[in-house]
Amino acid sequence: MRRLCIGTFLSCCIFFVSTLEAFTEEWAPNAVRIGQKAVYVLEFSEGEVLSPETPSLGMYPDPDSPDLPLFEVFVSDQDAGRIRLEVAYYSVGTFVLPLNWTDSKGAKIVSKATLKVESSLQEKDKSPEDILPPDTFSGPYGWRLAGLIAGSTALLLGALYAYYLHRTRSKVPLDAILQADPWITKILRYESMLSELMENDPISAREFYRCLSGWIREAVSQKLSVPTAHLTESELFSRIYDSFPLNGDEALAWEILLKKAQYSPEESIVSKEEAIVALDFWKEALRK
Repeated sequence: MRRLCIGTFLSCCIFFVSTLEAFTEEWAPNAVRIGQKAVYVLEFSEGEVLSPETPSLGMYPDPDSPDLPLFEVFVSDQDAGRIRLEVAYYSVGTFVLPLNWTDSKGAKIVSKATLKVESSLQEKDKSPEDILPPDTFSGPYGWRLAGLIAGSTALLLGALYAYYLHRTRSKVPLDAILQADPWITKILRYESMLSELMENDPISAREFYRCLSGWIREAVSQKLSVPTAHLTESELFSRIYDSFPLNGDEALAWEILLKKAQYSPEESIVSKEEAIVALDFWKEALRK
């Protein structure tokens, strides 16, 4: 009886160990930043992973915000004893891939390996408003700033002249405070920075798309004569869809690209030709 108990115990131990060694799964690395690729690997003994259901290549939307991307699969390899995927997440949190399979006993098993995704924005990162070049008169920017001041002065003088003509035609004295259009000034500053960025090839994708996003926000403010600084990205693009004649699929693709690129790794680049196409597209799209 004692030998039977010992044999049963050893059999259970062997079964438990073999079950533990049936498969292993891990992320490398297991903590990344938004947009950074991580590699998921599932290794298993022959016959222990049957009918695996793995994410296919491409972009997957966020279930809570379908207009935003959650993750993207770049590479998917599978052989007799291993499944390997290269994945990048575009949201902060701890995630598990939607991957499952059937084991040799017919039981359904889902992936439990977790990947921690942290924000790529550090304290040194700033918003588009904060990364505008300083107002100095040194280097090429000095000439651009001088041109900006000259243009603003011309606008102000034109407004004063229009006010003078209006006042001379009216017998009733008027009190008015005349200001140059603030949207024009902001748009010109963004265009100046975009022009400076496009002098390089290749261009930092993060800096270019953040600046382009700021230009779009100010251009929409000017065209609709409403403030947009308080709007979220989704609210801003919703206003664009309602107010401008854009192709829905094309506009959505641009929206996803702008949101994704602003959180891309610092080494991400965009060619000068791609930058020109992007700026020309939005200039034409917001022409109302």
